[in-house]
Amino acid sequence: MPNSVTESLPDEVLEFILSHLPPYKDLHDCMQVSKRWRRCVLNVVRTRQRNLYRAIIDFDVRWERITPADMAPTITKRYSHTAVVHDNSMFVFGGCTCAMTTFNDLWRLDLSKRQWIRPLAMGTYPSPKACSSLIKHKDSLVLFGGWAYPPSYPLYQSWHLFNELHVYDIVANRWTCISTVNTPPPVAGHSVSILGDWMVIFGGLQKPSTAVHCEKSNDIWKLNLDTWTWHKQEVETGPKPNGRFGQTQVILDKDNLLILGGSGGPTFHYYDAWILNMSGNMWKWRKVEIVGKDNEPTNIWSNPGCKIGDKIVVLNRIREANNSSIAYYPKTTWCVNNQNVPDDGRLARIDLAARQPDKDDNVNGKRGILRNRKREADDEDLINSSNLATRENVKIHGLPSSSGLNMAAFNDTDNRRFHISETMREKRLANLLRVEENSTKGTYKREKKTHYLGVYLLDISQVLNENPVATWLPPKHLSNGPEETILYTLVEGKSELIMFGGIQKDANSLSFSMNLSSQISNSLHFITAPNYVI
Repeated sequence: MPNSVTESLPDEVLEFILSHLPPYKDLHDCMQVSKRWRRCVLNVVRTRQRNLYRAIIDFDVRWERITPADMAPTITKRYSHTAVVHDNSMFVFGGCTCAMTTFNDLWRLDLSKRQWIRPLAMGTYPSPKACSSLIKHKDSLVLFGGWAYPPSYPLYQSWHLFNELHVYDIVANRWTCISTVNTPPPVAGHSVSILGDWMVIFGGLQKPSTAVHCEKSNDIWKLNLDTWTWHKQEVETGPKPNGRFGQTQVILDKDNLLILGGSGGPTFHYYDAWILNMSGNMWKWRKVEIVGKDNEPTNIWSNPGCKIGDKIVVLNRIREANNSSIAYYPKTTWCVNNQNVPDDGRLARIDLAARQPDKDDNVNGKRGILRNRKREADDEDLINSSNLATRENVKIHGLPSSSGLNMAAFNDTDNRRFHISETMREKRLANLLRVEENSTKGTYKREKKTHYLGVYLLDISQVLNENPVATWLPPKHLSNGPEETILYTLVEGKSELIMFGGIQKDANSLSFSMNLSSQISNSLHFITAPNYVI
């Protein structure tokens, strides 16, 4: 487009055109064209951020997925890794493999081009690990803690915790191992935040030097990022969160941070929230009242939260509606059927022989009676027997028999009806035989039920009040995201949320095996606002 034509466009049209650029390097470079373009770019940035916030609180987000096949080279599948966004890139370190060993590789995602890049860093590489913390400070990434499985360490050790501290210089592309004194115990699954020149760490799975087994910690440690010195922070006596790992930690302001959820063990998970006030020499915990618990996600500890404005976004399985009915299939398959459901919610019976319905609906049976396949054939014999036997059949299967009209079809002794009944019985038996053969061949297999992730919101706008309150907002409508996944990372980019990796598995039935390759993901999902027009 000629420059004269571009300059003649109204600001609204120019901003609409610029809004289609990726909100990273390409959009930033447009600021150098002219003062007008700079002003328009800044308006686009503010508008995109505002639109994302509005889309989130309206539960009207747009999902964008990039599969590994669309990118070359691509990062290896992993879970329990760590990720952080810096300028126009997202960095990912470590994580678990499908064989439950661990990585120590560093990858960079160019958010403008949506391409993975493997930096060939120099210096001292960290040990392979998962469940570590990675956070940016100025032009560096600070990596701390984590755990590893064999073969990184001798086989007599089931796993190993770390308290190593490494710093990655983004500009120099170099890893540096920092030697510190008064270092915290080895820890994994902790949460971390940056406040000025301090890195604040809470909780995690720790192994103190004097302990034989690991412990869930509720300790607070802080690291001075200028002097690289550690300090264990003391807190005032009073209520405090229980020891945990896998929690979400977000910054509220320069003096307060919030802890949400976490796990206390394989079968005990937390859904509480706490405020940590960091003013003064003695810090203080305050418990937050949770409102709207009917709307809270079923799983928090393995689904990280991300703060957007005064809301915390958590991805979790979309709840199913309760108006589904169960349809009967022979012997092997139960499925959900939402079609032709009776108004009173009764169960619908699927007649495999495709029998023509009788005129009397009561003779066909109340749809809601589940029969096995053997009784399907026996019913025809009972139809052609005496009224007494027929009434006994009605009693056994629960069909109504309160009037003579209901039994009219059973009293028909016409020879023609007898032959029709015999023909139908033969057809039914033939169909049942085919069903039996198909079921043994695997035709009627139990299908895997797939669940999808949706957006859940915790309103934290009132947590700094005298009586802190957080509210789970009722979802208006949940659009399907990716297949249910746990142990992924969710970070904020520029006017978008970025989800990467994880295990496609139900957290309530989490059981690990040595063959997870089909369940571990290396897909990218972006949560953005819907496209708007002018």
